[in-house]
Amino acid sequence: MTESTPEGKLLNLIRSDQSKSKIGRDLKVFTKINIILAGIIGVVVIIFIADVFIFKEKPADLPVVADTQVKVPEAPIEAPKIQPAPIAEKIEEPPVKKISRGEILANLNLLGIITGDNNQAIIEDKTLKKTYFLYKGDSLGDLKVYDIKESAVILDYKGEKIELNI
Repeated sequence: MTESTPEGKLLNLIRSDQSKSKIGRDLKVFTKINIILAGIIGVVVIIFIADVFIFKEKPADLPVVADTQVKVPEAPIEAPKIQPAPIAEKIEEPPVKKISRGEILANLNLLGIITGDNNQAIIEDKTLKKTYFLYKGDSLGDLKVYDIKESAVILDYKGEKIELNI
């Protein structure tokens, strides 16, 4: 020790004590981190062991299936001969009933129109007693929504335009 004065000795003593206390604090923090990491590793190991040994079905627990023998026929099996079906004459389809414009207007009621980016029509079918929320291009049976305006909806029925008003 180069400083022989009492103040120098005291200063050296304080410095050595501070470095020891800093090492002690660092060691305590390091120890706490190690304990936490060891705990996490322990939990992972326990989960792994439980998964391997407890939750997996053991081969002894699997059901045993008896071996069966398949008999192969000695002679080849002939496929059945299929005769073509007679050609049917032209099948007449029942005539399609065309609904008149008056029937469509009588059966449908335009309840309202929701305007916005994509207008929506609220149409009630009186015969089915159902209400439909339709967009442009949607179909209602043979009817297709051709256009939706602010106070009317234009329906397309087999090329014929029908307008429903509020």
